[in-house]
Amino acid sequence: MTIHTRILPVTCIAALTFCMTNVTRASILTFDQIRDTSGNVVSTLSGNSPESDYGDRITSARVNVPGGQFTYGNGGEGYTPNVVTDYYAGSAIADNSHVSLWQNQYGDLTNVLIGNNNSISLNVLLTADTGFDVMLYGFDVAGWPNSDYLINAIQITDGVNTLFSQSNVLVQGDMSGLRHTSIQFAAPIMGPQLLLTVDYNNLSGGQQDNIGIDNIRFGQSPPAAVPLPHAAVLLLSGLIVLLRPAGLFRHVA
Repeated sequence: MTIHTRILPVTCIAALTFCMTNVTRASILTFDQIRDTSGNVVSTLSGNSPESDYGDRITSARVNVPGGQFTYGNGGEGYTPNVVTDYYAGSAIADNSHVSLWQNQYGDLTNVLIGNNNSISLNVLLTADTGFDVMLYGFDVAGWPNSDYLINAIQITDGVNTLFSQSNVLVQGDMSGLRHTSIQFAAPIMGPQLLLTVDYNNLSGGQQDNIGIDNIRFGQSPPAAVPLPHAAVLLLSGLIVLLRPAGLFRHVA
């Protein structure tokens, strides 16, 4: 008896499906949009507060929101539909409390998040849904107006434990040498909730808003499922049609 077993179509389709479903991106906060007084999404203007829903449950590089679209940078660790973000200065935990956005002169960074004058720190809180963890890969900080500063510390906690702490941080920004300070982690900082604190309490009055943060790059675990793009679906369909008539068989006696 000869058994005909179809091999190539299944193998190719499985491999192609695996490749397509593993094309992922990271969420990178770039703070490039706000809403105007009419509720329309527009490009960031200096002195405005970040939107309370900016950074929440990111599913792609462009996310439809009331009034338009928010945009995000891309990395390689998967988007974050199960993570929400909050921004605040000092101990005022309410989202968007005493924080603003600024367009330029923080070194070579564009559209940065800052704490307002006389605040002691700038805080970014990343909170995952139950059953998920946030994974923080890195961020950039810089000083205004194109200036360097030495600040107390940068710290990351999970609400109980200190997961990262660096004291006496040089925040770059002047025209000589590096234009910003980039803090990147070889292995991501991970937890169900992460609080990133930029402590500049040592700066004199009126300088606290001279420290800005940008390009906050984070993912989630487990990663979000990535649906097949429309083009990939068409490609899969075409492959099935092409292979089915001819077929490739293994003969087993």
